Amino acid sequence: MARFGKQRFSQQYQSFVGMGARPALHENSKELASILKETGILEKINSIFELGSGPGRNLHYINELKPELKLLASDLYKEHSLKYMHESIKNKIDFIEGDSELVIDSITFEEIDLLLVSDHFMHLQYEKVEKIFNTIKNEDPKPKYIMLRELRKRWETPDHPRLYHDYKTLLEKYNLILSKKSKQDEAYFIWLLELK
Repeated sequence: MARFGKQRFSQQYQSFVGMGARPALHENSKELASILKETGILEKINSIFELGSGPGRNLHYINELKPELKLLASDLYKEHSLKYMHESIKNKIDFIEGDSELVIDSITFEEIDLLLVSDHFMHLQYEKVEKIFNTIKNEDPKPKYIMLRELRKRWETPDHPRLYHDYKTLLEKYNLILSKKSKQDEAYFIWLLELK
């Protein structure tokens, strides 16, 4: 039977996805940072919120390119996320502990320019992600940009679980300005969306 949330991921999981993660995960993060720089989006934003950030590895590499960014993040375990986070962002990040669906319901996007979600939605139930998408679409104001790195449909394994979701629903409110396979792993796509 498929397990989700704290039933699947213990606090120790953070040690595998933080700054001590295997090299391939660091390359994933660097790829996201380079896309933001190459597309010019990095110059247009002042703040990023990463949903399901773990120890903020992605934010670390983005922060290296633009240290004045305001960083916000969330995950199930704050203490262990901070434990495995790079020192350069540990004291500047605004971190929210909690379930992603509840976190999205509790925040306002008024001061968030870009919402980043990487390798996270694939670990959430279909109905949970649908609710998150609906919250984002109905929120006012919305983040100006959304960046996704998630599993492609072809590689979905519901029993594992690694799930694919209806990302096209976001196109009701956003224009897709970049769509590509990840250079690191063809099982993943990267989308960059801009508010219409």
